[in-house]
Amino acid sequence: MYGPWNKDNDSGSEETTTTLTAKSSTCKNCCNGLESNCDLPIDQVTWAMVHNAMSSDFYAANNDLSLEKALVEGYRGLMLDSCLCNGDTIVDVIQDFVTGNDEDTEENAEEQYLGFCHGTCGAGSRKPETVLNNIKTFLDVNPNEVLILEFEVGEGTLELLYEAINDSGLEKYVLRDEENDGTVTTWPTLQQLISSNRRLLLFAHNGGMESCETSTCPEGIFYTYDHFSQTNWNDGDTCELRGSVDTIPDKHGFFLMNHWKNDENLDLPSKTNAEEFNTYEFLSTRLGKCDERVPNIVAVDFWSTGDVLKFVEDQNTKIGGGGDAVVAASRSGSIRH
Repeated sequence: MYGPWNKDNDSGSEETTTTLTAKSSTCKNCCNGLESNCDLPIDQVTWAMVHNAMSSDFYAANNDLSLEKALVEGYRGLMLDSCLCNGDTIVDVIQDFVTGNDEDTEENAEEQYLGFCHGTCGAGSRKPETVLNNIKTFLDVNPNEVLILEFEVGEGTLELLYEAINDSGLEKYVLRDEENDGTVTTWPTLQQLISSNRRLLLFAHNGGMESCETSTCPEGIFYTYDHFSQTNWNDGDTCELRGSVDTIPDKHGFFLMNHWKNDENLDLPSKTNAEEFNTYEFLSTRLGKCDERVPNIVAVDFWSTGDVLKFVEDQNTKIGGGGDAVVAASRSGSIRH
C-alpha cells in the first residue's frame, strides 16, 4: 500500500516520485505496530511524538528530517504550530529584530495566510494544505495506524486551521466527542478506532481554544488541557509538572513528557542535547523518576536521533504483554477527566 506524497512548492501540489508507507504496515494484525496494542485504550498506549514537527528545513530547526518521514518510521504524534504568514524572509526577520519592529505593515496584513511555523514564518514555514494532505495520504494507505495531532494555535488562525483540516479531507478520520463538551470518561481502544476508521485525534490550545467543558470547541477538536498533563519544558531530569498545582498527572488521560532541551546560551533547538536525551538509557532513567504516573506521550526534538522508537515499542510491549506490572498499574487508573 503506497501513495504519493506532496511537497511544499509554489503550487503546493507537486508530487514527488517517491512513494512511502509505514514500516509497521507489514504486520496486518497490528495496531500502531504491535498486536498487543490493539486492545489497549488509547490513553494506556505509549506514543512517540515529534515536537515542532513542521520544523525540519527551517532556520534553527527542531528536526533534521521531515514529519512525513517520522510517520513512516513509526512516530504517531505530531506537534504543529499554526501562524499567520505574510511572505517575510529570514532577512526581514533579522531586520525587524535589529530595528525593533514587531508590527506588520498594512500591506503585509492584507497578504496574510495560514502557515505552520515556529515563532515566525520568516525562519521557515510549511503549507498546511501540503502537510495535511500528506497526513491524509498516510492514513489512506496505512489502515492500521492511529495518529495524534496537537496544535499550538497562533493568534487569528483557529478558523483558518479548522477550514484547512476540513478542506484536506481528514474530517472522515477524525474522532469526535459526541457531546462536544470535553467530558470524555473512557477512551476507546486502538482497535475500536481502527474498526470505526476514526483514526485521527485532534487536540489544540491557545489562539482562542478554551476548555470544551466551559465553551464551544470546533467540532472534532479537543482542548488539549482538558485531557493532557505535561512536564516542564527544557527539563530532561524530572517529572515536575508544568501548569497549576491541581494539574496532577492522573487527572487527565494523557501525560506528556516534554523530552527536549534547548541550547542554554541561545535558547534554540539543540541536537547535542537530543543526542543525549534520545538515548535508551536516558529515556529509561527519566521515566524511572516518574513516581506518580508514567508518561504515555514522549515528545522529542531531532526525532531521527537516538532510540526513541525502540524505547516506546518496548514500553508498549511491556504494557500490552503484561511484562511490567508497575507500568500497567500506573495506567489503569488514568481514565478520569
